Amino acid sequence: MQRVVAVDLFRIRLPLTKPFRTARSTTTRKDALLVRVVTDDAEGWGEVGAEVSPTYAPETLDSAHLVLRDELVPRLFAGASLDAVRGHHAARGALSNAVLDADLRAEGVSLAAFLGAARDHVDAGVALGRGDDPAGLAAELSGYLEQGYRSCKLKIAPGHDVEFVAAARAAAGSDVVIQVDANGSYTLDDRDQLAALDAFGVQCLEQPLAPDALLDHARLAELIGTPIGLDETITSATVARDAVASGACSVVSIKAGLVGGLEAARRTHDVCVAAGADARAGGMLETGVGRAALVALAALPGFTVTGDLSASSRYFEHDVTEPFELHAGRLTVPTGPGLGVAPLPDLLARCTIAREHWISSEKAPRGR
Repeated sequence: MQRVVAVDLFRIRLPLTKPFRTARSTTTRKDALLVRVVTDDAEGWGEVGAEVSPTYAPETLDSAHLVLRDELVPRLFAGASLDAVRGHHAARGALSNAVLDADLRAEGVSLAAFLGAARDHVDAGVALGRGDDPAGLAAELSGYLEQGYRSCKLKIAPGHDVEFVAAARAAAGSDVVIQVDANGSYTLDDRDQLAALDAFGVQCLEQPLAPDALLDHARLAELIGTPIGLDETITSATVARDAVASGACSVVSIKAGLVGGLEAARRTHDVCVAAGADARAGGMLETGVGRAALVALAALPGFTVTGDLSASSRYFEHDVTEPFELHAGRLTVPTGPGLGVAPLPDLLARCTIAREHWISSEKAPRGR
């Protein structure tokens, strides 16, 4: 690793093209933290995979900011291991990803090549927020199919499930892959309702129960035909191993922000391959910085279930980087050094609402 001489933290805000609803929250704008690491030879970027409020995961953008400022960045400047900080995976992952990006840029190696990517394109998948009515959801899905998407993930919740999935399947036909994501909003008592999804050829039922309910997920898997995937549950390669071994899931959604960075995500992928489980690359409505990392990760051979890999235009009118665009239902894996993308200065300046600059010669970070 090169010597890190400075770190910048950008709090940015991008309006979404339309509100995104899950079982637990509605997002109308994307607030994000971008980390820039400057070394003697290069700079690197990372994105904090957390949200404003703790409705999806315990870590938030504000808690990530605090641990970056008070713990992680000082440790990085001191040459200490970031792994000594327990938890705070989104913050730790973003900083370690930025360091990795800088190192790879200095070496002229792409992130995809470093991770071991097996493909230069990945199948795109579009996530649809929870709809108000089945007909509206079907119309929205039809619009995305016209753009070239052949895989979709529907957000469901109690009272907004079977009827909506039925409408989506009718609109999509039999050739389109449909996944559903409950964000932990059901209990085992809802098993009959969840079993009704078997009729629609759903590829994966993601996180139907609470994140810590491994045994209940294993019981549910014995009662329904639809494969169960876990997302919020998967906070490390070890948890992924145990979830698969216990029968709690057959699909593992891997998010770098939940497991502690890209190298931890690769280890989690390797666990899935060894166990014969399918992996999918999970997204967090990333900007182009996080999306570049997500696409490179998804190109690994074990990612056999299409993940949250949409074009930038799915969420943003103007992304902070050059946009990711859909080509014949796929996204191109960046081949440039490191991430292969970086924020465009004018777009970054336009969406930045706060910034902090930390240099290694100072005893403590300072804001500006």
